[in-house]
Amino acid sequence: MANFNNAEYILYSSPFSLYSMMARHTIQLGPTTKDAKPPQKITLHFINHRKNENLTEDYLKVNPKGQVPAMTGNVLERPLTDSISISLHLAEKHYPAMLPAEHASTIRNLLQRMHAIPGLSISNRNPTAEMIKYNPSPVEDILKRTDISPEYRAALEAKLKFHNEINAKAFQPEVVIKARTDLQAIFAEIIEHRKKSGVYDNAEEWTFGPQVGPTALDSHLLPLSMRCIEAGNSELVPQELRAWAEAKVKTPIWEKVMHGRPTRYDHSMGPVEDMKEMMSL
Repeated sequence: MANFNNAEYILYSSPFSLYSMMARHTIQLGPTTKDAKPPQKITLHFINHRKNENLTEDYLKVNPKGQVPAMTGNVLERPLTDSISISLHLAEKHYPAMLPAEHASTIRNLLQRMHAIPGLSISNRNPTAEMIKYNPSPVEDILKRTDISPEYRAALEAKLKFHNEINAKAFQPEVVIKARTDLQAIFAEIIEHRKKSGVYDNAEEWTFGPQVGPTALDSHLLPLSMRCIEAGNSELVPQELRAWAEAKVKTPIWEKVMHGRPTRYDHSMGPVEDMKEMMSL
């Protein structure tokens, strides 16, 4: 049986990946919560997906979906390959207050619904006509090479299949409309929970109130809300949640996640690999 007191993890992450931010926010919030038992060590491993490092043969062995984040560890039987499984694992094994029993089913349900929405659909308001019809993957060019092993080719084909099921269609009008509708429903439900918790219009408090504190829902909600706002989709975020998100990004915890930077990368920021302060936790 694994001894989680001696847990050591490697988090594969990219600074401006929406889902990586969610995992990193969980990691930063966790130690501040009641009865926290942080792992011995979490090491951040930078994956530069702008240089297709998420599509290398080695990384596809870690995460066949070719996405970030992913997490490996000495107490894990297999890698965790999405931010929900990473956050829930950390909550269950190290930060129990982030998944309180009285709200656990609500948190799991909202996270699953949140992550069923293609992130690209709400992150880019100006896709090209070609992207709307079919959003391509760089895997297609790699598969044209003749110098790759059969095993690597099979891994790339599996990654492309996954891409085509979700991200290839992310900008199609019906997908975007559904994403926006589903997200608004999720935000409206979170507002109702804030009202029940007595923290409506209190930008300082987490969803389930001060007695509960931050949960895994909050650690994902903040980056998602800010991504909508910064991507020009602020109308999707209720005013009360906008005020909450804009207050929380000014806190020391979020500073450790993004170091004062927005959730969306811009070329004016310079190369991501030069942002050394974002390469460790």
